[in-house]
Amino acid sequence: MSDKQTYEGENISVCFDATRCIHAGNCVKGLPEVFRSGVEGPWIHPDAAAPDELAALCDTCPSGALTYRRKDGGPDETKPEINTITIEDDGPLRVHADFTVNDEPTGAYRAVLCRCGASKNKPWCDGAHADIGFQDSCTRPPVSEPSSQPVGLPVNIQTFTNGPLLLEGPCEIRNVRGEAVIYTERTVLCRCGASKSKPFCDASHAAIGFEAE
Repeated sequence: MSDKQTYEGENISVCFDATRCIHAGNCVKGLPEVFRSGVEGPWIHPDAAAPDELAALCDTCPSGALTYRRKDGGPDETKPEINTITIEDDGPLRVHADFTVNDEPTGAYRAVLCRCGASKNKPWCDGAHADIGFQDSCTRPPVSEPSSQPVGLPVNIQTFTNGPLLLEGPCEIRNVRGEAVIYTERTVLCRCGASKSKPFCDASHAAIGFEAE
């Protein structure tokens, strides 16, 4: 079976990308009549909920593993006006943006990216930060002035082989409280977990022999 499956309903279709899923559980907890875990055969049943309700639930999927397409004239998910990356305490980078990865569209406006260096599914998070006891919290102070950057433009996330993430495009980096701590149009973020200048890269990936495509 393919890692990416589409489940068709009368008024809405739902796509599930297993390679992106971090098992946050929003789907099965929020609409268990639609998302039926542990069953044989199809586990997503789009007609078991109203399209508006199902679309709103899919919008809460942090990894972008769930996306949808409306067939009833209702609105599809819209790109955020401001691209944001949230630094999770002791965890990954949570993306909500109009973004590409290595200049390729991902089909979603949401993603969770590894920054501990231990994911076996890079650049995506697979929960390995919890297994290795990764620790890092954003202590940068909130910015005092609003951004003057252009809005509505995409950001590209470039993965350097055995190296960091390069962000190119307007982006707001936030702490876990949702406060903007960095406005940037080009910056390099650590994804090996070893930088002493997190969230920025300080070239520690070379010192520790970090490997990732």
